[in-house]
Amino acid sequence: MLLLEREKHRSLLKSLVGECLAGRGQVVLIKGVAANGRTALLRQAVEDAERAGLLVMRASCSPVEKDMAGSVLSQLLLSIPAPGTLADQTVPGYHEFCLQILRLAARAPLVVAVDDIHHADAESAQSLLYLARRLGAARVLLVVTSQRDDGQAPPLFAAELPCEPGTHRLDVEPLSEDGTAALLAERLGPRPDTARLATDFRRISGGNLRLLDALAEDVRRGGRNGRDPVTARGYGAAVVGLLRRGEPAVLRTAQALAVLGGRGTPERVARLTGFDQETETGTGTLTGSASVERAIATMTATGLLRDGRLPHPAAREAVLSTVTGAERATLNQRAARLLHVLGEPASTVACHLAQARRRVEPWAVPVLVEAAEQELLAERNKRAARYLELAHEAHPEPTDRAAVLAKLSEARWRVSPSAAAEHLTPLVAAARTGDLGNGCLPDLVRQLLWHGRHTDAATVLGRLREAAASDAPLAQEVRHLDSWLAFSHPRFAHRRTQLAARAAFGGPPAAGRALTAPAGNDPWLALAGSLCDHLVSGRGGDGTAALERSLRNLRSRGNPAWAHETAALALLGLLNLGRYDLVLQRCAALGAAGGEDEAPTWHAVLASLRAEALLRCGDLDDALRTAQEALTLLPAHAWGVAVGFPLGTLIMAAVRSGDTETAERHLAFSPPEAMSQSRFGLYYLHARGTYHLTIQRTYAALADFLACGDLVPALGLEAAAPVPWRTSAAEAWLRLGNNDRARRLVREELACSDASGGVGSARGRSLRMLAAVSTPERRPQLLLEAVELFEQYGEQYEQARGLADLGYAYSALADNRRARTTLRRARYLATSCGAAPLGEELLAFQGTSDTSVSCENDGSQLTEAERRVAHLAVLGYTNREIAAKLYITASTVEQHLTRIYRKLDIRRRRDLPANLGTTTLHGRQRNAQRPSTKRSAS
Repeated sequence: MLLLEREKHRSLLKSLVGECLAGRGQVVLIKGVAANGRTALLRQAVEDAERAGLLVMRASCSPVEKDMAGSVLSQLLLSIPAPGTLADQTVPGYHEFCLQILRLAARAPLVVAVDDIHHADAESAQSLLYLARRLGAARVLLVVTSQRDDGQAPPLFAAELPCEPGTHRLDVEPLSEDGTAALLAERLGPRPDTARLATDFRRISGGNLRLLDALAEDVRRGGRNGRDPVTARGYGAAVVGLLRRGEPAVLRTAQALAVLGGRGTPERVARLTGFDQETETGTGTLTGSASVERAIATMTATGLLRDGRLPHPAAREAVLSTVTGAERATLNQRAARLLHVLGEPASTVACHLAQARRRVEPWAVPVLVEAAEQELLAERNKRAARYLELAHEAHPEPTDRAAVLAKLSEARWRVSPSAAAEHLTPLVAAARTGDLGNGCLPDLVRQLLWHGRHTDAATVLGRLREAAASDAPLAQEVRHLDSWLAFSHPRFAHRRTQLAARAAFGGPPAAGRALTAPAGNDPWLALAGSLCDHLVSGRGGDGTAALERSLRNLRSRGNPAWAHETAALALLGLLNLGRYDLVLQRCAALGAAGGEDEAPTWHAVLASLRAEALLRCGDLDDALRTAQEALTLLPAHAWGVAVGFPLGTLIMAAVRSGDTETAERHLAFSPPEAMSQSRFGLYYLHARGTYHLTIQRTYAALADFLACGDLVPALGLEAAAPVPWRTSAAEAWLRLGNNDRARRLVREELACSDASGGVGSARGRSLRMLAAVSTPERRPQLLLEAVELFEQYGEQYEQARGLADLGYAYSALADNRRARTTLRRARYLATSCGAAPLGEELLAFQGTSDTSVSCENDGSQLTEAERRVAHLAVLGYTNREIAAKLYITASTVEQHLTRIYRKLDIRRRRDLPANLGTTTLHGRQRNAQRPSTKRSAS
């Protein structure tokens, strides 16, 4: 066996064997902590002695035999064939035992080896001491091992062993870091991470051999580079085994330290375990803290503790497993009360109360509520919910009990709204009786409407408005809530609020004024109300800066429910302004703090907004994936009425990318009936209509689009319809051959877009449909303007559709050169978007299957002026039209084209890459000031 860092010990023991053979008796006491190699060293000494021809007597002491007089002597005498009646004598006296040993040594050199002498019975220990004093010239080597005392009273043999010539004391120290590395190399073989493991394992084992062997076994069983291989099964079991070898006080102290974690001191452990009363021991009477200090010193020397703590979670887990469930609950309850009395933070006390899993006493309720609020701020919502559950169960006062239940509902809402739904009925009852404070009612209304519980929401709103009649600050808060209702659930908003919001339709764009948050009890609710006023009014203008400002005060985590609602509304406002790039940036920043496990509701909302932005940008694959992510973070049944938003995005992305099976599968889900009465129902209905239109169910599609048209005025969203239902219905009418109705809807959409000063891409869709009902000669002009608008707002899918229609228009006018170039560019955009159906349609059209053109060159070697010319040339503009559009001469255009052909190594205009200039122009124009989109479409 490999004995690391024991060379000096072995050398001394070998020399003592020689001394014994020379007739000089020797005594060796090998001391060390438990499981640190004392026995291995003793065994090696015995083997060396046997090879040298010495007779060996062996004994191993045990705590079980400590009260059996002469048990060790019996083992020694029975370990060798004894002459005469020697083996028959059970317990010889001191003098008789010594004479027997000396007679044996006169015949042959003798080694007397005794392991763990600290467990020996008193008679045996005294006999061995008697022998040690009388060895003299006898050929006897007495080798004894004993546990190191480390501050406690030494065992009898170690205490009374005389310090005389021929008496030696060897201390067996734990392995150093180098020794640990050597042991790991011997146990595990060559590994690239041996040095790192040696450092870590030396720290958590103290160099104890038993612990190091267990750690090496953990690594063998499954540890990999970069992972913590330490387990409770291996290392933890070794820790428990060493604890059980010590006195009962050692294990109880370790259990208390495991319960207290990093806040265990000797005084606290003594009070927790009951050692604060005097403890009677075999060596006298110790006070509680002194007994604990002795146990801690023993465990530290053994490598079980480091700085007074269990050095690894696996050790803590294993130690706690030695306590029954009831005992652990009692320990945690006592620890909570003790730490509370000592003034420890509420979060520490609450952790023990939660681990006890028992009904708490009244003193603990405010502690739990305070700790839950801290956990909510840190976005540890599951832990906060557990604390609030305990507080709610134990709270004696109905009013405070209802307030705690409201906080519990909020904590569970952050994890899953469906988990919070069970609290809504008792909260509504508390609101009816007046036990629930008025400050909690707005959020209760929001949760009730999310789940479609309209009757209960109306009841709570009535109670809130009644209380606001005599409370001015509350009345202000109710006005903010009404503003939010006017956008999200208008049937519940006060009529005057609805009329005020609608009156802004057609008024001047006053985004800065609209987004000013008035004073109120909840500033986030006030800001949400102002945002909703802006969204309901449908005002355009440059509201981007104001919307971004509303996102700045958000914390990275731990925001209240109305803060998240405000952020979602601001992001929706940016979507409506066509600032998809900003929405994607903000969603990424808000989600970067992590916490998907603790706040999946908020992360699901962010994912749904990100998916909608990607859909509008034309990134269909990512839009589909992100919408699926939103419905994975928060299952469809937990979305309540809001499920229409992510479902609508997912279905639209699936339909546009040609994945009708995915769309059909999600359409099989039955959303809540209340969804059809909310703005979220518009997204779902429009997406379902688009699916029906794609699979040639035109009448079903028309019914869905017209249902959107009926719902929009009912919701008061005439000025800010979130879906282009008119242009979609116009497309359905066109397929049914009713051009007049299609034309009427398109002109209505144009009038609304111009009146509200909305996003130009909405006007682009109207212009594309207007071109479809116009004469062939007029179509190119309308479609060119539509394509420009789509490009300005970065809507690549709509741009591809506009280019496809433009190519068809050129083809109808027999302008084959422009048709071919335009359709080729449309197919490139459709392919880059992932719009497989549109790409296949264009590929099937005559002239679009030309594969002689490469799209690999992005034109990076072109100048800015050359890129602008090339971009328009790819769109099919003539030299004269390009000159007029860029305010340069036709000759300059020809010169630019000549240089472009030379740089790109092509010979003619039709060879220009279809993707030329797309990224550069697209990126520059999206960050620029939006141009006016109010052009005449007559």
